[in-house]
Amino acid sequence: MEIMKYAIQGYEDVAAEHLLGIFGNPIKHTLSPVIHDTLSDALGLSERYVPFCVKDEDLSRCVKLAYDEGVLGLNITVPHKQHVMESLVNVDIAAKTIGAVNTLVRVEGGYKGYNTDMPGLAKALETEGIALKDETVIMLGAGGAARAVAYMCVSYGAKQVYIVNRTFARAQAIADDMNAFTEKTVVQAVASEDYQSIPDGKYLMIQCTSVGLHEGDGMPFDFGDAFYAMAKAGVDLIYNPAQTPFLKEMAKLGVPAVNGLKMLLYQGILAYELWNNLKVSEALTDKVYLALQDAIYGKKRGDNIVLIGYMGAGKTTVGKALAKKLGYEFIDTDLYIEAQEGMTIPDIFEKKGEAYFRALETDVIRKLREKTHCVIATGGGLPLRKENSDLLKEVGTVYYLMADADTTYARVKHCTNRPLLQCDDPYAKIQAMMKERGPVYARACHIRVRTDHGTLEEVMDEIK
Repeated sequence: MEIMKYAIQGYEDVAAEHLLGIFGNPIKHTLSPVIHDTLSDALGLSERYVPFCVKDEDLSRCVKLAYDEGVLGLNITVPHKQHVMESLVNVDIAAKTIGAVNTLVRVEGGYKGYNTDMPGLAKALETEGIALKDETVIMLGAGGAARAVAYMCVSYGAKQVYIVNRTFARAQAIADDMNAFTEKTVVQAVASEDYQSIPDGKYLMIQCTSVGLHEGDGMPFDFGDAFYAMAKAGVDLIYNPAQTPFLKEMAKLGVPAVNGLKMLLYQGILAYELWNNLKVSEALTDKVYLALQDAIYGKKRGDNIVLIGYMGAGKTTVGKALAKKLGYEFIDTDLYIEAQEGMTIPDIFEKKGEAYFRALETDVIRKLREKTHCVIATGGGLPLRKENSDLLKEVGTVYYLMADADTTYARVKHCTNRPLLQCDDPYAKIQAMMKERGPVYARACHIRVRTDHGTLEEVMDEIK
């Protein structure tokens, strides 16, 4: 294939039934192969993802060449996101409005262009419990990514968006385009020297500049703590380094904040779904996210398998079967504590209280960091402490086993060793506790796995 002449070193001899790829310049540090090859391997598809170093003057020729030679789909990155639109047979309305394409999908006669950055970021925010509808937003910066962020905000129903930028005209151009798109005034440009004109309040704050990419960078704008304290949640589109000055400021102020790695994840997932006309499961998405984290930040956890989740999710049943299958040791943290204390969990609750029991759980996790080749089933309340959930991610790969309330109740209704269910209406208690604990478990895990559908063998296949 002639297109392979543009493949970067190490990819020239890639062979598969279908090729995927990315055009950019420079491109050798792209993480996209981690996303797409992980997906193809997990789904059993004969597809391989190739980074192509394509210069401006070769872009149009390479797009045609890729199509003629059967390349299934392409991502587009800098500096080609705008220019590539000239080489496409169609462009999705969102990509047209944003003015940038990052995904090419085969259609009759050529490629159609999409922008998955915007829905990718929206999905990333959704997983963090951030809804854009009726939200007030402050965007810091009006560079290339800012247009997609602004379009996302107005498309998903944000009430008011302020774009703060040193070059006012650039922010104003985005505001004008977005307001024309929505046919109402939602987006307002703010010159950086006029930042105090933004009304006091609580905002979703999105850092869209490149400040923070390099060691020694400071804050994107030196507005002081009082300004940044207006954030009720923060997002930095940068994902490497994991902690930018903006994110450190959010942490100092006690504001929940995330970096841009999940945006990278979901824009890639959405592109893969478009190319293959399929839906990627939550469990597989989690596995890809873990692969990305390992590729960027390095693997920082043991080789153990840790199972968390609400009571009745199947931690003990799945854990014992999986340990036997893998030849691992099985450890139940509740049984570990009972042996250590010489009394049952209900007795510990009754005689020494829940706080004492939770402290024992933390002590157990610290000890388990020294273990290897173990399947560890935790008590349902163990991951609720942030200290515990952080420690668990050092112990091994953490899987959140999930089951609905009906399945859970059917599994535990006859149990007498569940202190938290010794009440008048255990089903209502299960529903309330699952609603409360679900988001905590999701944040504490690496990968989510449902246990209320499929066989035990299928559940184990999802885990290992």
